[in-house]
Amino acid sequence: MKKRSNRKPRPIKIPVTGLRSRVALDARLAYQVLCLQPNVEKYDDLIDIFNTMAIIAENDKRFEPEKVFLGGAARALIQARELIANQVKLPQRLLEPIRIGINTIDDMLPRVDVAFLFNAERTAVALAMEKIEVDNAKKTNS
Repeated sequence: MKKRSNRKPRPIKIPVTGLRSRVALDARLAYQVLCLQPNVEKYDDLIDIFNTMAIIAENDKRFEPEKVFLGGAARALIQARELIANQVKLPQRLLEPIRIGINTIDDMLPRVDVAFLFNAERTAVALAMEKIEVDNAKKTNS
């Protein structure tokens, strides 16, 4: 008679080594570039990171206080959009809330499950792509 094994299968692991570090580093890099000069590509990167973290904070009670800081930074980014598009250097009054938002993201990242961060990042990208498609459809129909 064969002996039964007590071995339990492990859950599948998502290969996201360093995802938290990458998100934090990307946010800091984009912020530093925006401090020095307007750059639409880095602005978009920063918007994507804030959208990802907003998705994470949306239904998690642990991040209620952080929502206020993320919201303030998002409003500052919205105000900065026109200046960046016109290649105007951002004033300090807009850079400070963005910096506080990035510091908030740094505080949130260690408390976020990596798989959840991965899924939130994919969701944010999908929502952004959907918005782009809708905007393009409106332009072609006009």
